Parts: sequence; structure tokens; C-alpha cells
Amino acid sequence: MLNLKTGILEKNYKVTDLKIKNKHMRQRLNALGLNQGTSVKIKQKCLFKGPCILEINGQNLSIRGCDACQIFLEEAHG
Repeated sequence: MLNLKTGILEKNYKVTDLKIKNKHMRQRLNALGLNQGTSVKIKQKCLFKGPCILEINGQNLSIRGCDACQIFLEEAHG
């Protein structure tokens, strides 16, 4: 499955599932607008287990590598 760590830079995606187990982290991401169905663009990926920077609703958000692997995507058409 495609996730934030395996996605391609500067390509538009749609979030299909968040499998983050930490409920507090999940609530924070929801408050920032990252939830199922949200449009996302991957701006930068760091090497190894570093963070990913993504664009959501015109704002940039940095997510830890371990959390980025648990956010699943699909290509946005159009």
C-alpha cells in the first residue's frame, strides 16, 4: 500500500486511512486537518526514519517518519 514515506514528492494524494494507534497524536492530526479524505501533497522526505513535510489546506506540516508510515494514500485524480 502507498503511504507518506513511499509517495512521490510534489504529487497530489488523498488520505485513505490513518492507522496511528496513539489517540492523542490522531486527535492532533485531525485538529490540523489531516483525516480521511484530505488532499495532501508531499513536499519533502528525509532519509532513513526522518520526518516528512506535507502540505495540507495551504499549510505545511512535519510528521515523524514512524507516523508517516501509518498514513495511507491514494493518487488524487484531477
